[in-house]
Amino acid sequence: MTNQQQLKDDIVALASSTSRGFSASRKDRDEAKNIINQLSKLSPTEEPAAAYYSTSSDAQAVSEDVVPSLAGKWTLIYTDAPDITSLDAPLSIQKLGRIGQECNPPLIKNVIEWKRPTWASALPFSGDEESRILQKVVTEGSSTPTDNPTVDLKLVGLEISGSNGSTEETNSGLMKLLNGPAAFFEQNPINLQGPLKGPFGKFDILYLDDEMRITKT
Repeated sequence: MTNQQQLKDDIVALASSTSRGFSASRKDRDEAKNIINQLSKLSPTEEPAAAYYSTSSDAQAVSEDVVPSLAGKWTLIYTDAPDITSLDAPLSIQKLGRIGQECNPPLIKNVIEWKRPTWASALPFSGDEESRILQKVVTEGSSTPTDNPTVDLKLVGLEISGSNGSTEETNSGLMKLLNGPAAFFEQNPINLQGPLKGPFGKFDILYLDDEMRITKT
């Protein structure tokens, strides 16, 4: 096993033992930073932000055969970002599910999956265990060879959709509502996008290969 693969295995194990970093101690976070620092020096991708080069000439200068690519669907396995770790509150009205990103240049969608909380299982109109609400903050990413490996973000909009998990079909708006919020948003998805785009920060790509991506915001 290479040192690179061992480091990747180490960060995956740490992510699993700390519930994606939500229960990480200071020692755990220091260990994660140490692993990430070592991995960043071993990244096999010279231009990890190439998928988001903002001009066609820059994009064409990068071979289409260049892999890995930032484009694709990514699932978060570890974070120390307070705005994410604060989402898993014990008494939240929703239970936190999958967190990830959908990268389809020029768009980057930050995805949060919400489930029915365990404490609400006995409540009527709360949906079932398979109910899901998907919240997607839609941004537009851009970079240049000079800025690489940094991707700048602009806020584009918000998407909310649902998946009820039930095979029963209901035509009544009231029944959709009574089946829980996931059923309601499944039938009435929200897609908010306006003509204006506001700054939404940026991130640096510290490591990128075919199966793992590490970023710093």
